[in-house]
Amino acid sequence: MIKSNLKQLLELRRMSIREFSRQADYRFETVRKFHNNDLTIIPIQLIEKSCLALKVTPSELFTIYEGEDDQNGS
Repeated sequence: MIKSNLKQLLELRRMSIREFSRQADYRFETVRKFHNNDLTIIPIQLIEKSCLALKVTPSELFTIYEGEDDQNGS
């Protein structure tokens, strides 16, 4: 399962979801779902804008967890 590291990246920067949403120029609700790993399909534009806004690579934005099949990681 692939999970977003957005929550950790924002915590390191002491940035709110709303502030990041504005900086990345993306809908707050979609960014909130991305932050909480509640998106099953992630728009490529969101990945691109997230990487540019946070100055990270896609490999820093995501982590692959082996053996976790469901969305909640249980």
